[in-house]
Amino acid sequence: MDWKFWSFLVAFVALILSQLPPIRLWFKKAKLDLELYSRVHITHKVGNPNIQTHLILRNIGGRNTRIKEISIDIERDGKFLDTLIAQNYLPDALNNQSVLFTNFSLAPNDEWSNRVNLLNYFDREEEKSFKASEKALREEIIRLREPLKDGDKTNVKVTDQFIEPFTQMFKNKFIWKPGDYQFHINVKTLDQEADIKKSFRFILFESQSEDLESYVKDFNIGAGISYDVNDHSGVLVQVEEISG
Repeated sequence: MDWKFWSFLVAFVALILSQLPPIRLWFKKAKLDLELYSRVHITHKVGNPNIQTHLILRNIGGRNTRIKEISIDIERDGKFLDTLIAQNYLPDALNNQSVLFTNFSLAPNDEWSNRVNLLNYFDREEEKSFKASEKALREEIIRLREPLKDGDKTNVKVTDQFIEPFTQMFKNKFIWKPGDYQFHINVKTLDQEADIKKSFRFILFESQSEDLESYVKDFNIGAGISYDVNDHSGVLVQVEEISG
């Protein structure tokens, strides 16, 4: 019957409740929202397609959500072409140093915003063939440069036999033909109910496709194989979300 005891108890319970999240969040499911920058960057490595996009993920649910995979399914004119997987991302907008993409968690109201590179690495046999052909190409370029004066060593060109493996790989893997593209971004989580998928489209014009195809002409000097060049910078395309 001591009123001081009851006053203390009510104040104590109020203090405890004030430290807890709102009760409505206890029953709120995990949920993600996905936003994409209006342009994506597309390029390739000896034909092997690569997409870089600025991706924003928000946890708008009431539980921690752990993201385990981000992928893009690509179609052209209604025909499926390939699935590219997020392999790394660039956390610093002023630095192109990439970080390996691994599982990460988002707490309620948290946001993850980064440039993401999506691609498929060569399989074991492709990597083995690429490395062997790259070694032969590099050694031939060195051999051709040896008798030349310093100022003439930059653009020696090898014969077709040294670039044929790369030309064939390009033909097998290049997908960036002109057309109307759709791509579906899939974000998979450890809790499947929080998975999210959104669809977008872009048009790749003939001039852009030709620009990407033109990288082949530099294979005979090792550009785009043993080293990167500014001329192989890829193209930016405008994207729009497909509602529904």
